[in-house]
Amino acid sequence: MRSLYLVALLACLLLQGCGGGAQEAAEEAPPQADAQGRITLSQTQIQNLGITTIAAKPADAVPITGLPALMTVPLSASTEVTLPYAGVVTKVLVDEGQSVSKGQPMLRVQSREAVAVQAELARANAEAGLAQQQASRDAQLLKEGLIAQSRSQESAARAAIARASVAQASAQLAQLRPARGGVPGEFELLAPQTGRVLHRAVKPGQSLDALASAFTLLEGDELDVEFNVPLSLREAVTPGLTVQLPGGVQAKAVAVGGDADTGAQGLRVRAQVAPDAGLLPGQQLEVSLHLAAPNGALQVPASAVMQHGEQHLLYVREGNLWRGVKVTVLGGDGRVSIVQGDGLKAGAQVAASGGNLLKTMAPVE
Repeated sequence: MRSLYLVALLACLLLQGCGGGAQEAAEEAPPQADAQGRITLSQTQIQNLGITTIAAKPADAVPITGLPALMTVPLSASTEVTLPYAGVVTKVLVDEGQSVSKGQPMLRVQSREAVAVQAELARANAEAGLAQQQASRDAQLLKEGLIAQSRSQESAARAAIARASVAQASAQLAQLRPARGGVPGEFELLAPQTGRVLHRAVKPGQSLDALASAFTLLEGDELDVEFNVPLSLREAVTPGLTVQLPGGVQAKAVAVGGDADTGAQGLRVRAQVAPDAGLLPGQQLEVSLHLAAPNGALQVPASAVMQHGEQHLLYVREGNLWRGVKVTVLGGDGRVSIVQGDGLKAGAQVAASGGNLLKTMAPVE
């Protein structure tokens, strides 16, 4: 039915609008395909049929569109702030979205384990002081020839061990400090770096195990975008490719997975987004991945490409001659298509509109 409609429309247009142009139409023979499947159209017929052309251009990239993606925090820019000892949260001092400086209190917690470590630090400090005094006395006695060298060496070794115990206990408490005006055994959890609180996992009254995550800190404003691409593209996907996000935002692929995602059965790709993109971690969106275009790939309007069975087809103008060319569609973004076809070269004039009418007049097997 559609074919009959196109034939009738085509005849009407070739007769100069179905009226007033019969004499002119009689002077122009109806187009007939030659042995090579080409047809000849005059400029008047081209105008009446509404056929427009545009030059095919060499393709710089092949866009793969509609890829579901998720905004994430860069691996190198995020830090999990954990509680070194088990305890109960007494007060939360910062919340999500706030900026913190290194050493700033983030949380108050009451912890028996921390009290025990603090006592151990005090004991280690006392023992280290005594050991150092003994080592200094023995060193002086050795100079005076009153003791054997082995005794001085033993004293120095004990002092070194005591200092190591102090360093270990101090390191265990480096992220905590006693809360000012707090209840006995209450400590403050300090920020390990400057950044912005991305996620808070605690609330007052909550009981936490040792090494439980309390906050996630983000250093800087850079974000990543993660998505999967079909496994069939694994040879073409490499770091450095351009990723197009909504709003004209661009990213650069920085990592490509070495195995298939078991759920999506795709290849994982991570790309780095500019800091001023205006996006948030956890935001879902669709992206386009721009693959390197192979040799001979051309960019044409998406409207120029038509379905032809299981293949695709477009029409090329060569002077007054028009012929159909079967093409392979490599990709596109809805506005342009990236194609390859035998004998199709850059600069070729392809039918951007009117292709269906040309297909009726010059069908391709």
